[in-house]
Amino acid sequence: MQDQLTISRFAFLTGLPPKTLRYYDEIGLFKPERVDDLNGYRYYSASQIGPAGRIRMWREIGLPLEAIRELLVRPEGAQEVLRQHEHRLREEIESRERSLRRLQQILEEDTMQYRIEHLPTLQTLTIRTHLKVPEFEVIPEAFRELVAYTEQQGYQSAYPNFFACYNECEEGKNLVEMSVPLQGEVQGSGRMEVRTFEGRPAFVGRYVGPYETLGEAYPKVAAEATRRGLKLTGSTAEFYVKSVPDTPNPAEYETDVAFFLED
Repeated sequence: MQDQLTISRFAFLTGLPPKTLRYYDEIGLFKPERVDDLNGYRYYSASQIGPAGRIRMWREIGLPLEAIRELLVRPEGAQEVLRQHEHRLREEIESRERSLRRLQQILEEDTMQYRIEHLPTLQTLTIRTHLKVPEFEVIPEAFRELVAYTEQQGYQSAYPNFFACYNECEEGKNLVEMSVPLQGEVQGSGRMEVRTFEGRPAFVGRYVGPYETLGEAYPKVAAEATRRGLKLTGSTAEFYVKSVPDTPNPAEYETDVAFFLED
């Protein structure tokens, strides 16, 4: 029939390859107007060119086949389906950008500055607890509580705030301390207690970057310490040298990652 198009002609007009058209027919997404009973050839009508073109466009923007099926059945819901896909794409782009930033950091030469130092003895206001990976949310929660209390009491900071993780476990959880070093007379409150952080030798690496990738610094510092023949205790600390109060840009955060050394 003159008004019917062969699959090759229909593919030329719509930009959908014959193999794709056959697949769409097999899964019931987009069927030809007629299939010859004798030879199985598929034939399409000119009125199907428009819908096929939309399918091609939707696939080019990454719309899943099930979403396309919904659009073909319920075209009045197009705005809702496309908005949902827009949201998915934005999340994917953000995830890819984070992956790209991490890849760039990995490819860059290690620019961390290393040093051996004797950490000072400090009076601290501390929250002590046990943490199980990946329950890291306890760290910012504790610091918010500590900072709010110290500001309310008017206490004076004596050193960068720090998070210490000790080589001690209880039921699979590590002993950790979130501490704010303070000057003068200090009173504890609730789970916040006044403690003394005992000075000790440590191997320290200065990491510059957001907290979400701070974990990558630990293997680097440990590897460099091992290369130098230093003996590590397994306990560590993060000293937040430059953080939220100092800059709005997480890429500019500076954190000293310290591995405690054997005496």
